[in-house]
Amino acid sequence: MVTKARLESKSVTVSTNQNVQLLGFRLDDQEYALDVSEVVQVVRMVATTRAPRAPEVVEGMINLRGKVIPVINLRKRFSLPPKPLSLDDHLLIAQTDGRVMALLVDVVSEVLNIPASTLDSAEEVGPHLSAFLSAVAKLGDRLVLILDLNRVLTLEEEQRLDRALAQAPVQV
Repeated sequence: MVTKARLESKSVTVSTNQNVQLLGFRLDDQEYALDVSEVVQVVRMVATTRAPRAPEVVEGMINLRGKVIPVINLRKRFSLPPKPLSLDDHLLIAQTDGRVMALLVDVVSEVLNIPASTLDSAEEVGPHLSAFLSAVAKLGDRLVLILDLNRVLTLEEEQRLDRALAQAPVQV
């Protein structure tokens, strides 16, 4: 049997007996995941520098080994209640289509090796979130929302971010 799963902003045909590897993370009590091929590393929260004129979902910037990386606040992206930043928060450094970004999450939880047969269309969670998701994994009574990294920012937000980063100081 073959199923279609849209991971990494493209349709991927996978056999239902194949597994998909994801890195799980949490925002409040909801589980999310990202394809492990997009993950660069996970770090504890560090001080950020505000990026003037950056989109609202951009919390700021960090300096990671000499490279300026935008920090995306997924709480703002998903319209979740704000939470004070804490040193217990995690930054999930991810890369796709040439852009590296740090995703601000409550905690990175686990590596998930799940059967492709558990993946369903993201439209099941509703239009507000499905715009940012590639699929939903049904694991027993758990739902894991799989983030589409290429759609975390809108085209307009990407353009605003590029302009803001071009004006950013070299030392963040």
